[in-house]
Amino acid sequence: HLTLFEMMGHHAFNNHSKIYWTEETAAYCHDFFTGIGIDGISYKESEWAGGGNAGACLEVLSHGLEVATLVFMNLEEDAKGNYEVKGVRYKEMPMKIVDTGYGLERIVWITHGSNTVYDAIFPYAIDMIRENAREDMHAIYAIADHARCLAFMLGDGIVPSNSGAGYLARLIIRRALRFMKKIGYKEGLFPIVNAHIEHLSPDFPELKDEKARIEEILEIEEEKFQNVLRKGRAMVMRALEKSGRLDVEKLVELYDSHGIHPEVVREIAEVNIPENFESMVAERHLRAEKKEKEEKKAYGYKTEPLYYEDEYATDFEADVIHVGKGMVILNRTLFYPEGGGQRSDTGYLMQNGKKVRVTKAEKVGEAIVHYIEGELKKGKVKGNIDWERRYSMMRHHTATHIINAAARSILGSHIWQAGSELDENEARLDVTHYKRISEEEAREIERVANEMVRRAVEVKKSFMPRDEAEREFGMRLYQGGPPKGGIIRVVNIPGIDAEACGGTHVNNTAEIGFIKITGTERLQDGVERLRFCAADRALEYMQRQEKLLREVASILSTQPENVARAAEKLLKEWKAARKEVENLQKNMGKGAAMEYEGVRIIMQDNLVPSAIKELTKEKAIVISGNIKGERAMLTIASSPDVDIDCASMAKEIGAKMGGGGGGRKTIGQAGLEAGKLEEAKKVAMEMVKEALKR
Repeated sequence: HLTLFEMMGHHAFNNHSKIYWTEETAAYCHDFFTGIGIDGISYKESEWAGGGNAGACLEVLSHGLEVATLVFMNLEEDAKGNYEVKGVRYKEMPMKIVDTGYGLERIVWITHGSNTVYDAIFPYAIDMIRENAREDMHAIYAIADHARCLAFMLGDGIVPSNSGAGYLARLIIRRALRFMKKIGYKEGLFPIVNAHIEHLSPDFPELKDEKARIEEILEIEEEKFQNVLRKGRAMVMRALEKSGRLDVEKLVELYDSHGIHPEVVREIAEVNIPENFESMVAERHLRAEKKEKEEKKAYGYKTEPLYYEDEYATDFEADVIHVGKGMVILNRTLFYPEGGGQRSDTGYLMQNGKKVRVTKAEKVGEAIVHYIEGELKKGKVKGNIDWERRYSMMRHHTATHIINAAARSILGSHIWQAGSELDENEARLDVTHYKRISEEEAREIERVANEMVRRAVEVKKSFMPRDEAEREFGMRLYQGGPPKGGIIRVVNIPGIDAEACGGTHVNNTAEIGFIKITGTERLQDGVERLRFCAADRALEYMQRQEKLLREVASILSTQPENVARAAEKLLKEWKAARKEVENLQKNMGKGAAMEYEGVRIIMQDNLVPSAIKELTKEKAIVISGNIKGERAMLTIASSPDVDIDCASMAKEIGAKMGGGGGGRKTIGQAGLEAGKLEEAKKVAMEMVKEALKR
């Protein structure tokens, strides 16, 4: 088997006029294989089902090796259908579809006549590994195969992470690295991946364009893998101490949560590793990712959305067709329901002189539910949406598309939207990226985004057949995931971005005015978050920042442009003063010391950690109190050569004083009420003296 394979095929859509069906399809297939010298052909009849459709199929084999599958799709899922395939009911559909798949690599293998498919399709990679490693063909084949798969996965923009497709990429990378470690191959994973890129680039030139990024990702992943190996032993030891044994579930958990493969565990403890271990991990992980969606009651009503006809309209008339507790359903509405990361519209509904607040709109099935404060009856109603909120969200939503495009321009084509959320005040965009976004990169993304805004590009919104949209814009359309249905809404900003999107947008990028990135953060490994605001909210943010800067400048008695220099000077002065305080505390502590049983005991309040460390370098014990507000902290510390348990003392004192405590043998701390500190210090002194007598 291969981790990556290329499927060829031919298709026919038999609707009103027949193109070709079963007999012709089988004949075309037979002629093709016999024409290229493949013999021993046999056909196995079976059933195929997937994606709501089903039909008969033929598996095509040559000397027992499956080389093609011919599917004859003529059924569609229907609970009341007359046909049953693999436990699901289907009915006959008017269109009969021929869907075939021919395995390119298997055809190369069988015509080449080599022992394995690997020797047939990438001998160059196998030879490269064999020259620099021990002879273990199972490991060598796996490394060569995984490297080829990674060339396409990473080249297509998948970023290794702990979720989704990124998780599978990391799984494959680490499996290849383990095999490399096993056979002593030390040349790194990228040279093998690069050999595939060079070989495949005549047919897939985009791989060469992504080569530098692929190399950087693999370097980062190899370093992370080495860190896992370094930390793995300690984690395994802790797990063994806790449970005494490691079963399969624990092995899966260690790998899934910490990246520690059973081969690492095996170096420490005897474990049985299932042959399908990686499959178990992948299935467990992907199964856990499926979120249970709360089932909403299907009301059986349909609401006509008016917000796509005119996103700038604010008033409308409609009929209340259903009334529930705290909610109504209208036959038509301008209220945008929450979805696609965009919060819903709010506003009012008026009926017979009565005005009620709409706090939220939500789509349930084909109905749009309006949650209200008050009561309405069935009948005519007038609606008004909060325009300021709507327009701010329109600006933020279009800004989200622009930030996504700008991030792709600066960071690379691997950038995909991993999530987004916006309201009238700010927006955030989560993107797939393999390292932290630097301040410089964030500034560049902001600069490019505002260039796009200033270009005053028309934002085109249209409903298109899915296949037509995919042909025109490619799969980049599905930044927020593929929507349902054969007709999709496309928001196209020519020369900038095109996405399948059901949100509300401005008509021209110039309406956004200005975009300000307010921060970046790591959401999870492989996913970075960009926070930003647009238009009036961006101006308000800048004004708040300017006000804060002036306040800081006033405190530092300087001009705003000199704040950084003044703060740096203040920090240097503070560090110097702190050093003087530390030296003073050390000298005072030494002077205030008393000797007991050959050990110096120093009782001095407000000692900084460095002073405590210095005072306990020689045979000594320190007791120090510190008060902050209504709470106090008691510290007991000792030199390593003094045989007392500071942590136990601190814990006991904390418990006596109604607080808590702990630490380690040479330093313990107890938290307590400020009024009990003096008593606690006396108890500490008594306990120290008692311990020294033993």
